[in-house]
Amino acid sequence: MRCHKAIIAMCFFLPGLIYAQAEAPSSILLDSSLSLSLDSKTVDVTDFGKIQFNAIVTGIGIAQTNPMAGDFNSLVDVSNAQLVVQKNSGLVQFYLQSGYYSTPSLGTDFQRASVQTEDSFGLLPLASISLSPEKDFLLTAGKINSFGGFENTFTFQNNNIDRGLLWNQTSNVSRGFQASYKLGSTSSAITFNDGFYSNQLSWMGASVNHQFNDGENMTLSWAGAIKANSDDTFITPKNQNNSQIFNAIYTRTSHRWSISPYLQYTLVPENPSIGILSSAHTYGAAILTNYRFFTQELHKVTLPFRLEYISSAGRVNSNSPNLLYGAGSAAWSATITPTYQYQRFFVRGELSYVQAINVADGQAFGSLGNATNQARIMFETGVLY
Repeated sequence: MRCHKAIIAMCFFLPGLIYAQAEAPSSILLDSSLSLSLDSKTVDVTDFGKIQFNAIVTGIGIAQTNPMAGDFNSLVDVSNAQLVVQKNSGLVQFYLQSGYYSTPSLGTDFQRASVQTEDSFGLLPLASISLSPEKDFLLTAGKINSFGGFENTFTFQNNNIDRGLLWNQTSNVSRGFQASYKLGSTSSAITFNDGFYSNQLSWMGASVNHQFNDGENMTLSWAGAIKANSDDTFITPKNQNNSQIFNAIYTRTSHRWSISPYLQYTLVPENPSIGILSSAHTYGAAILTNYRFFTQELHKVTLPFRLEYISSAGRVNSNSPNLLYGAGSAAWSATITPTYQYQRFFVRGELSYVQAINVADGQAFGSLGNATNQARIMFETGVLY
């Protein structure tokens, strides 16, 4: 059971395969291998409604080959220490998520939670207010999950601990507005936001999702810059912040299996006015699967697996944007994440491998950037209340 960023305005953090609902930013968005406690704290405020409280406390360990310059061979850190407060019914609804977090992803260096939190979205990464004048329409404003891609921002939200290579091309949190509407088994959404957290309302996006039946759906989405922006920081990379992102995502679930193949295309147009002297683009394909050995909601063993490939294209020696490991480079990855959860407690391990192809000198792995592969072993445990 899963949701994803591309249709977040339609499912708004609902756990499970409930794509075709115009709901508020309600329960924390989770994938199928982990679940929140069923006895989370709620407070019923007279004439206002129920407010729900959830806490996520998790730790992470990592060991890897060929760390990039300044990265770690191994470490232990906090991956989440977060509190969620939300109201998901009535005319006025809200969602607040606060605390420390790390957001590890394949093929990139690891940022400790203290550094990641300070350098990215701060101690309040998600904060939004919503109006729902009718059950099939929702208008939201604030710090919201971005359109684009399949996987979600925080580790506990995904079947795999590390996000994938395709996720690295997409934005995570944006400041702006979203509207969604449901008509029968089809939902649509539009957004106007600041893209890669640029503090400039320069992005738009749209998506449509069709629910074929209870276990099968398809989403098409687009998000991209409608105005040039020359900002270039850790959280607002200039190339990606001026890009266009297209996704086609199919999901099918059964009693024990879920499978989600998807395609992704990104384009960075030429724009000499902000220093992008030549265009570049990426093609990507991924398949994410999960097998559930136990099917109880809060006592389960699952085996998620992800396989993906991404290639980039641009004119070498023409100042073409580097979107991967140099102009014209490519990469593939494989990740497996056996997971066990019992009530509020979970533990999972992960083995992943990335192979880079046609890398530019100094742009890949290792202290000199010339190694072409990286293997990681990861471990995460904690409580989801």
